[in-house]
Amino acid sequence: MTTKHTETVEDSFLREYSTKKRLLWGFGIMALGIIIAGFWNYHLVDGFGKNIVAGNTIGNTESLAGTYNENGSGFGFIFAAIAGLAATFTACNCVAFAMIPGLACSTDKATTRQSAISAIIAFVTPVVLVGAAYGIFVGFLGPEGVSAINERPVRIAQAQAVFSIIGVAMIFWGFLELGFFKKLTQRFSPLTRQFFSSPTTKVALMGFLVGLFAVGRPFPVFRQFLAYAATAESPTYGAIVMAIHGLGQITVLLLLFFSLVYFAGERMMHWSTEKPNQPRMLTAMALLGGGAYFVFYWGLAFVYDIGRWGFKLGWY
Repeated sequence: MTTKHTETVEDSFLREYSTKKRLLWGFGIMALGIIIAGFWNYHLVDGFGKNIVAGNTIGNTESLAGTYNENGSGFGFIFAAIAGLAATFTACNCVAFAMIPGLACSTDKATTRQSAISAIIAFVTPVVLVGAAYGIFVGFLGPEGVSAINERPVRIAQAQAVFSIIGVAMIFWGFLELGFFKKLTQRFSPLTRQFFSSPTTKVALMGFLVGLFAVGRPFPVFRQFLAYAATAESPTYGAIVMAIHGLGQITVLLLLFFSLVYFAGERMMHWSTEKPNQPRMLTAMALLGGGAYFVFYWGLAFVYDIGRWGFKLGWY
């Protein structure tokens, strides 16, 4: 009597994508992320957030930073939302869009829209919690403390450290999705592997990473909002407004995600059912591309002055 071998999900993925193919795709998408980072025009995107988004809604944020005593705590809620929205396409937030494939690929159950809501809850919750935790810190710092961390050398160093670490984590996660660390993952118990392979857990981890974006964000509009919020000298107020800011920074991402589910939900369901390995591959590529962008833009380019190619070529 012979025992029929049942192919596992991992075996199926590794059979469909050879080691060579996974390496080529992985390093190829990382190279693309580096190219985008090298040619990133921060003047354009930062200016869009500052002058178009914030300027046309609440006005000059630099002037507003010191007006807490005049405008009060209520205006801080609006300031928080606009500061988050203004940061949408900045170099410290654009990689959030790399999380869309992971969100979309988590909605592979029978009821796509219902699972989409579950994915959003799992994603948004850590974004809000991390923001609130940082807001407590800002509240304890007060205006003098925030003024100190808002100094350019400090905020740039903070951005370099935070985003470089996030980038490395995303690259590691991307290669993990590609099946390159089997010897490491096999050291963990089946229950642990099952927990971390759950779509809900993955989406929550993505939310945690996006929540950390605010911790490293050097964007002037955000720093001016911090100065406003810190004037209250209240950890509770800081937590609330930073939670609102967290929602603001992912508003466009969520709108794109819901549009994708609404208009292509059925197709996504059939795709993930008929070709289950492709969503995993897409998620890995997004993580690797976004991670490479962060590591190059905030780490290598700053340390070795090898970025800002568009500026150096005189293109902009």
